[in-house]
Amino acid sequence: MKLTATTDFGEHRLCEPGTRHIKPANRRSPREVELVEGRPIRSETATTGTDTKPMYLIRLASVEDREEALKMRGYVLYSLTEEKVDEYLEDDEYIVSDLVGLNVFLDESCSDQSSGGSFEDMFVGNIRGVVLGSEMCAVPGLGQDLLEIALPSSHGGQSENLVLVPFVPEIVCNVDLDGKMVMITPPNGLLDLSYRREEKVRIKGLLPASIMKR
Repeated sequence: MKLTATTDFGEHRLCEPGTRHIKPANRRSPREVELVEGRPIRSETATTGTDTKPMYLIRLASVEDREEALKMRGYVLYSLTEEKVDEYLEDDEYIVSDLVGLNVFLDESCSDQSSGGSFEDMFVGNIRGVVLGSEMCAVPGLGQDLLEIALPSSHGGQSENLVLVPFVPEIVCNVDLDGKMVMITPPNGLLDLSYRREEKVRIKGLLPASIMKR
C-alpha cells in the first residue's frame, strides 16, 4: 500500500520492520499493526525544497490484498513518542517533543549588553510548544520554526501569555537537553509581543515525528 510521509525519518520509520500504530479517520485511538517491509517511491532527497511530500510503498501483516488496502485510504500511521531517533539527527537538529517543557533564560554572554541581574532574573519562561515553519509558510524553505514560550505569572507559575521566538542561532545561543534549558538573546521588544491561544486536543502519547533545525 502507498503512504505519503510527513515524518522526517521515513527510511527508519517506514522501511524497518516492527510494531507501528494506525488510526482510521473516524476513530479517536490508534491500534497496533505490524510493519513487514517498506521502500521509498519518492524519496526525501528528491522532495527537499519542494511542496511535494515523500511517498513509500509499505506492507502490513494484517493487509492481505488490494481490496483491504483500499479500505484503509485516509488512515494515519503513527510512531510512539518514546521511539527515539537521536542517531539520525545533525548537531543543530532537535526532536520537537524534546524541546517542549524546557526552561528558557536570557544569555548575556552572547549579548553586548549586560544587566548584571541574577540567574533567576534571566528567566524568560517555559517552552509550551513549537510552531513549524512549514505550517506558517506555503513556500518551501521560507518558513522559520518558532519556539512558543509561556511567560511567568506575577503570582508565580506560568501565565496564559505566550511569545514566539525564532529558532535561529542568532537568537537561540544554546540548547542544553541534559540541563533542560535554552539560552536566548532576543532583540529588543520581541518578548513584549505576547498573545494567548486556545488549546487543541492531541492524542496522548502519539505524534507524527518532526524535527527542527536552527
